[in-house]
Amino acid sequence: MDYLLVKRLLMEDVLDFDKLILKNFKAIGMSELEAIVIIELNNQTKRGNTFLSPAKLGKNLSMSQEKLLAILDQLLKKKLLTIQIKKGKNGKETEVFLLDNIIEKIFVNYQNQLKDELINKPKQYESNADEVVDLIETYFQKQLKPLEVELIQKWLDEDKFAVLDIKKALLDAVKANKFNLSYVDSVLRKRRLKEKKTTEVRYDVDKSELLKGLFDSWDKKKE
Repeated sequence: MDYLLVKRLLMEDVLDFDKLILKNFKAIGMSELEAIVIIELNNQTKRGNTFLSPAKLGKNLSMSQEKLLAILDQLLKKKLLTIQIKKGKNGKETEVFLLDNIIEKIFVNYQNQLKDELINKPKQYESNADEVVDLIETYFQKQLKPLEVELIQKWLDEDKFAVLDIKKALLDAVKANKFNLSYVDSVLRKRRLKEKKTTEVRYDVDKSELLKGLFDSWDKKKE
């Protein structure tokens, strides 16, 4: 799932913005009061109001102007809240506030968490196959069919793919919103092919240098 898709799901209320903020505000460096202000600003955008009015905002939050201005200043410094100048249909320029940076920071935070869980903090399993099956079922949110489990076993036993390589391919699949083993298999095989070509090129270079050395040595003997 990419950032633009997350943004659209939030705009269409498929994802709950308030819950997303309350769950992640500490992780992206916000205080509780800053989170409350951001939630209210998002409510304003839903009503079609993207002009930042501290007086109106303070009234809605029952917060003093001094306190609110200090919070807004911090949000702007952290670049969690941004102000832009936009032209309206009548050509008149107006200031609008944007919350895009917050959504992007939360998205990146989730990506990092996913990578950390997949790559850096593996659970303990009885076998590599058990580990891969559990990870795929967890992140694809479905139970694998027997044929899919057989494919995973083939990756490990016949193709000799390392568990780490499978994890990286799985991470790519989740990022691309491709929740199927065909995509993971494709990523694995493309990477192996790329590595093979790189190895062949390196071998050709080493071989040519060796031949050059032999010819140079032969020429010196002739002299």
